[in-house]
Amino acid sequence: MEQAILRAKRIKAVLTDVDGILTDGKVNFFVRDDGKVDEFKSFNTQDGIAAMLCHSGGLICGIITGRRHPTTVIRAQNLGFKYMYQGFLTKLGPLKDILEKEHLTADEIAYIGDDITDLPLLCEVGLACTVPNAVDIVKKHAHFITTRVGGDGAFREVIDFILQSQGKLEPIMEQVKASAWKHGEKPQMQILTSQEGIS
Repeated sequence: MEQAILRAKRIKAVLTDVDGILTDGKVNFFVRDDGKVDEFKSFNTQDGIAAMLCHSGGLICGIITGRRHPTTVIRAQNLGFKYMYQGFLTKLGPLKDILEKEHLTADEIAYIGDDITDLPLLCEVGLACTVPNAVDIVKKHAHFITTRVGGDGAFREVIDFILQSQGKLEPIMEQVKASAWKHGEKPQMQILTSQEGIS
């Protein structure tokens, strides 16, 4: 845990997968009135507060996911994520793009993933995070494993851990207690879509 705290102190941007992290990983299909098959996702409101905490703590938020769905885009926009890369099963490209745009190094990035497509990125970043129901090989490469599962506040747990490690969480909580919390403006989201991933 001490090593994870040291790593967390350097983090300036938090990137995450969607299915299995921001959601419980289940894909719920339904048939629309026009006969087409669609899906819906469930997101956790505590993770929504986590995005606001990122704004207060000066952390950049981004999504890199292999799937493409408008629900994810809308959720990310509502929460104020700065980057949205969808349809990317190969995730090192988006990481490199963000590093160049933000003038960061890989050790200043935290990434949260739960499956083998996340491994190259998890092995590259400064703080590799996952959930307890991730596949075993991912857990072996993680610096920090949440106690909460994906879709149940795991993203929030990572954000709290990083901000606590950086000494930023307590001052924010004091603002909250005093009804004086100003969580900052949402950045304009940049959306990049690849046809590589899963529809």
